[in-house]
Amino acid sequence: MWIKPTGGSHRLTRLKRLLRGQAHESTHQMLLWAGVIGILGALATVGFREGIHLAEWLLTRHPGSLVQAAIDLPPWVRLLTPAVGGLLAGALLQFGMHWVRGGTKTTDYMEAIVASNGVIGVRASLIKSLSSLFTVGTGGSIGREGAMVQLAAMTGSAAGHWVRLPQGKQRLLVACGAAAGLSAAYNAPIAGALFVAEIVMGSIAMKNFGPLIVASVVSNATVHHFLGYAPVYQIPAFQFLSNWELVFYVVLGFLLGHLAPPFIALLERSAAWFDRTHLPLTLKLGLGGLIVGAISVFYPEVWGNGYSVVNSLLLQHIGWQLLALILVFKVIATASTIGSGAVGGVFTPTLFIGAAFGSLFGTALGALFPGVTAASSAYAIVGMGAFLAATTHAPLMAILMIFEMTLDYKITLPLMLACVVAYTVARDYRGGVSIYAESLRRKH
Repeated sequence: MWIKPTGGSHRLTRLKRLLRGQAHESTHQMLLWAGVIGILGALATVGFREGIHLAEWLLTRHPGSLVQAAIDLPPWVRLLTPAVGGLLAGALLQFGMHWVRGGTKTTDYMEAIVASNGVIGVRASLIKSLSSLFTVGTGGSIGREGAMVQLAAMTGSAAGHWVRLPQGKQRLLVACGAAAGLSAAYNAPIAGALFVAEIVMGSIAMKNFGPLIVASVVSNATVHHFLGYAPVYQIPAFQFLSNWELVFYVVLGFLLGHLAPPFIALLERSAAWFDRTHLPLTLKLGLGGLIVGAISVFYPEVWGNGYSVVNSLLLQHIGWQLLALILVFKVIATASTIGSGAVGGVFTPTLFIGAAFGSLFGTALGALFPGVTAASSAYAIVGMGAFLAATTHAPLMAILMIFEMTLDYKITLPLMLACVVAYTVARDYRGGVSIYAESLRRKH
């Protein structure tokens, strides 16, 4: 028997047809869709950010900086909190993914953009993001931007699927979501768009780059509405004393270019080691958290993604001896968290390593050439970009991201040189591959 649709459902069907028809008309309509995805992606990142704050408060009773929370907690609580968070995150992945088993949808936004039909599994993405929330909120040494980008890309996929866009345009909407998520996470709309174009899509053609820019800008503006215009890092004014000092920045890029491939190899070997334990996923993540907790008993600065530590060293509030130890143990904590299978991003830990090494390099130069070179914070800022370029193999994106963070023209020459040198060395060093090589390899 035929049943006449109700007025509400009939209007919804007409709306979907209208949107679908508009989306098919021309590429100009993609700019409108990119703006919509920018808003949705920003809302997703803001929601995830607030979820992390809630998880931090529930599990540590210390809202705010995770490092400060770790310092204030008793040593035995610092030991157990990341382990408990890892167990919760692992249980969500191990048992929650059974709920969506059998589906063909990917949860990897890079794969959805370059290799699949542009459809991202919503339930699986939500489970992974919730798992990441527990890992990040309990001190796991991993970036929160991974889940933010994933959720924003998921909104692009869901919107494209809802109006049944062609496969190519649906992939572009996923890319717009990823750009929106990165833009919201780092307050860097140009770098957010360029990251997706340069690393994931491999093309800066305007028919694709235009929507990415729109999504990034709208996302950034939306986040500013909720969180204000505060910068991600408290970056001091950049000092550039003379042109001959560019030689030191070239050396910094050269050293970081040599460090990037071993760092990537360490992450891969850590994952292989955890796999050889043959532990269930829940216990793997719990073990990774326990390693972080054990380190934090002595060095609570390894908790979290490293934002507060980077801010402190940029303002020169950390002695070089302590910073050197924190750098070593932060690398171990990051390898343990990522290797255990935790869901999260590697962008922020990468920025931390570059900043810490750059600060140490600048401190050494200051001791060797007192009063001649810039402050260590200048080398820390350039180090962030250089190590990011070396690990991602995206020097242009790294240059623009650091420039957007500083908005200081004086950084341009040192930053460009260090990023290009670091990228070139890392690319040629023992056949070095980028940190995203595994995801990007799926497009072949």
